[in-house]
Amino acid sequence: MLSTSYPTKHSLILSLMANKLLALSLFLPFLLLFLSGCFASTFRQQPQQNECQFQRLNALEPDNSIKSEAGTIETWNPNNDQLRCAGVALSRCTIQRKGLRRPFYTNAPQEIYIQQGRGIFGIIFPGCRETYEEPQESEQGQGPRPQDSHHKVEHFREGDIIAVPTGFPFWMYNNEETPVVAITLIDTTNLDNQLDQIPRRFYLSGNQEQEFLQYQQKEGGQGQQQEGRNEGGNVLSGFNDEFLEEAFSVDREIVRSIKGKNDDREGGIIEVKEGLKVISPPTMRPRPGQEEEEQRRGEEKRGDRRRPHHHHHHHAEEEKEEEWSHEVRRVRRPGRHDDDREGRNGLEETLCTMRLRHNIGQSTSPDAYNPQAGRLKTLTSIDLPILGWLGLAAEHGSIYKNAMFVPSYNVNANSILYVLNGSAWFQVVDCSGNAVFNGELNEGQVLTIPQNYAAAIKSLDDNFSYISFKTNDIPQIAALAGLTSSIRALPLDVVAHAFNLDRDQARQLKNNNPYKFLVPPPQSQLRAVA
Repeated sequence: MLSTSYPTKHSLILSLMANKLLALSLFLPFLLLFLSGCFASTFRQQPQQNECQFQRLNALEPDNSIKSEAGTIETWNPNNDQLRCAGVALSRCTIQRKGLRRPFYTNAPQEIYIQQGRGIFGIIFPGCRETYEEPQESEQGQGPRPQDSHHKVEHFREGDIIAVPTGFPFWMYNNEETPVVAITLIDTTNLDNQLDQIPRRFYLSGNQEQEFLQYQQKEGGQGQQQEGRNEGGNVLSGFNDEFLEEAFSVDREIVRSIKGKNDDREGGIIEVKEGLKVISPPTMRPRPGQEEEEQRRGEEKRGDRRRPHHHHHHHAEEEKEEEWSHEVRRVRRPGRHDDDREGRNGLEETLCTMRLRHNIGQSTSPDAYNPQAGRLKTLTSIDLPILGWLGLAAEHGSIYKNAMFVPSYNVNANSILYVLNGSAWFQVVDCSGNAVFNGELNEGQVLTIPQNYAAAIKSLDDNFSYISFKTNDIPQIAALAGLTSSIRALPLDVVAHAFNLDRDQARQLKNNNPYKFLVPPPQSQLRAVA
């Protein structure tokens, strides 16, 4: 007779604890990844002593250019005092039609602004599942062909901000005629970066030159020179052939390609002559204002009431869906009662599906607008939550000719301002009242405005516009003049005594400017323009 043994209460408890520990061990890496990002957005490495002591700020231009097969990558020297003070590095990437930016990851978070063009991009979230799959197909006499699957592919357009966390592989592709121009800020003092302040791009393929390591070599040092000898390889190039054969379960010829030995294409941007084939849903051409309306609805859901609400007229009929390329394959959508539930950990609805892109270009509804002065649009972690992980934000501004952005300062962030179009006159003043910058800033130039330094802008062109990267995910601006200024908020008697004015003069100082941030040109200049 067979004896039946029943689990004791003690064994059940042990089994339950073991299951909980197993679940915790699977979830803990993602939890730590998420929490480390949250805390890193609050704390940044401080610059060294006297690193932010400026007698003069300068308009900066790229000082290095690396040509690729299908584009160019330009960089600003990250050892420049202004950029070291802000703890950032900058680059500008131009991608020609059918150009593919090879996949790479960096040692610090990136914030990318699309100055021009359209295309697609992908970011690999380590540990997340592939969610884009192609239908299984059979080839005659050979049975089912292995299906492809990969992480999400997204479209980008002019005016987009793309957020890329530290160590997450990123790639982009230009599928239009117009060259893509992308400005990238790398936040090297973010606590996610455990190396030094020299940015590093770890390419997954090819044998292109490292964009930033040349600056490290110029600084000198044996360790730096040793690292510089690896220029021209990718992150897999240094492994032994046997390691790669075993790791990927491939033959020696494929290993040679992995290490870049069979690839004579130049640089980090390569041409895909036959066009890139990826899995992507068909895209719908948006109605006028559709994307802005969707963003506004998202802001309302998060309780954001900072923006003026603009109501858009709905079209009676939506335009038909159309594919951005005849090469795109449709996504296989699992059924409602899909049984493939194993391996789900809940992160697909949080970390793995974070929004990575938000448009703040000219077409979006601005936060501040004056029809005679210009418009401002700010992007923070309230609008794009992943920025809270990165600890970054951005501001897009357009200022009309002879209009002014009043003297103001960043309360809790550095600003790295890049001129997109036109030119303007800038003044920046330090804590001692010295004008550390007083001059013209032109298209393609960069100016760092350190935290709390007061700055004012006067546009010299009708089409002057800029993008400003901020080193805080919820940056604050304090105006020194105008309707919301610190001076206007002071009691009248305090203003009078502090500035040695009579009460009537103090009242004029407080109340004469009825504008918030953007001031139209004086009436005489308006009449001259008219």
